[in-house]
Order: sequence, then structure tokens, then C-alpha cells
Amino acid sequence: MLERMEPTDASRRALRVARPDGAVVAAEVIGSPDDPVVLLVAGAESSMDWWRLEFCGLLVQRGLRVVRYDQRGMGETTLGPPGARRDGLSVAVDDALAVLDAAGAVDAHWVGFSAGGWTAQLAALDHPERVRALTLVSTSPTMFEADADLPAATARMQQVWANPLTEPDWSDERAVIEYYVDIDRDYAGDVFDEEHDRAIWTATVRRSPDMHRDEGGADVVEPDPRWRERLSETRVPTTVVHGTADPVFPLRHGEALARDIRGARLVTLRGGGHELPPTAWSAVVEAVAVQP
Repeated sequence: MLERMEPTDASRRALRVARPDGAVVAAEVIGSPDDPVVLLVAGAESSMDWWRLEFCGLLVQRGLRVVRYDQRGMGETTLGPPGARRDGLSVAVDDALAVLDAAGAVDAHWVGFSAGGWTAQLAALDHPERVRALTLVSTSPTMFEADADLPAATARMQQVWANPLTEPDWSDERAVIEYYVDIDRDYAGDVFDEEHDRAIWTATVRRSPDMHRDEGGADVVEPDPRWRERLSETRVPTTVVHGTADPVFPLRHGEALARDIRGARLVTLRGGGHELPPTAWSAVVEAVAVQP
């Protein structure tokens, strides 16, 4: 069993990364400046708290320096001034590279979850000098326009998306936390770790009480590229980690990704959903630790 230990405050450094469109990305570096970097790229609209400090501590114990950050419009990352707000996969890649630059890292082992996995795949293809290795968790070789050989999200998940929960009173911290926990419940696999999920959202909401509700959405959404046909060009060690009960990207997405990337290794999480609870941490930590 892995011994969990939170990093000390002395090992943590906050970053604020200004972007050309006026957005500011909030990031954190954890660990020794002499150690190789692991860049943790969470899914869309996820905060850095999604990567729990205990999880980051496990990587630091393996001699790695961890970089995590809030995605746009979540946590302390802002969307920028009205009229200039941008979104899209290319924007996500540029943000991740800017965070790496601010951390003083030439390259990194990229760990991408869900949409963060798309970011990591595209970075490896378009910026190979910045990607030392890949660990791709609960993601897919395509975006939501699933190819014919890939199954759509489960019927239950599609029903959830078609009937979104009523928004909470955004001034009520407890209600906001419970709102997000209730959303995540539907993304879980066989077992939902409610305590773990509530800890994520408690940390996020307390860092950013207004949750950017006054900012609105993006003004410009960059067209998203298709990259699946290029995945055989990936030249870095890759591990695909995928739950057998993922309701968003059923397991065949992970299997296809592992086939499309030459030499990739597939690790399955029995009963795992579209999530990364503590029971799955060891699989990801081991995947990162065994690769350069």
C-alpha cells in the first residue's frame, strides 16, 4: 500500500500565468527544483484540487516535481476580459505550455485526464520536444464525435446530460459543494467515493467562492482539430489508464487509444468510472514512475 503524505508548504510554490487574451492561469509547483517535472492536466472545468495534495505527495516521494493548475473559469484561473475570452483545445494546449514555461520546465511527463488527455495527446504531436512521456487517464483518441468503432457515452450518462441539475444558490458555499458532488456522482463507476469528491469541491469553492459566475462564457471558441490519424506518430512512452465502468468513454476508447499509439501500455481499473479516486492512485503513480 502506498503511504500518503501531503507535501509541506515549503515545497509548494504558487504561480500566476498571464495569457495573451487577458486570462490568468493559477498554478502550483510542488517539489524540488532539481527533480523532473510531471504536468497534471485535469479535465474541462476542473480545478487543480482535482489532483489531491496526497496524490501529488506520492509523486514527489518518487523524486518528481509536480505542476498542477486550474482550468479556465475554475478555481483561481480567470477567463479574461469580456470580448476576448477564448476556448478550445488549441487554447488548452497553449495554456499548459505556458504553465510549463512559468515553472521553468523544458519538458514534462504529461498526465492528462479526460479532456486533459486530449490536451496531452495534441501536445505530444505538435510539441514533441516538451513531452517526455504520457499517462492518459479516462480519455479517448477522439473528441465527443465518437468514431464508428467507438461506443457513445452510456444511455444513463446521456440521460444525465439531457436533464441537468438545477443550479444552486451560488452564494451558499455548502449548496455549491453539494451541487458539484451530485454531478460527479453520475460519473462514478461501481463505487462513488463521496468523501474524496467532496474534499475536491470544498477546496475549490473555498479558493474561489464566486466560481466565476459573473464572467460568462468564452467569446471565441477555436476550431478543434482531429488528431487520431496522427497518433502513430507519437514517439514517447505512453500508458493508458482506463476504468472498466467509465460511463463517458466506455473501455473501448482506452483500448483504441492504446492500439493507436505505438507501444502504448493499457492498464484497466476494474469497476472504475470517469474519475480518479484514491483507489486508482497507485496505478497512475506507478505508470508515471516507471517511465522516464
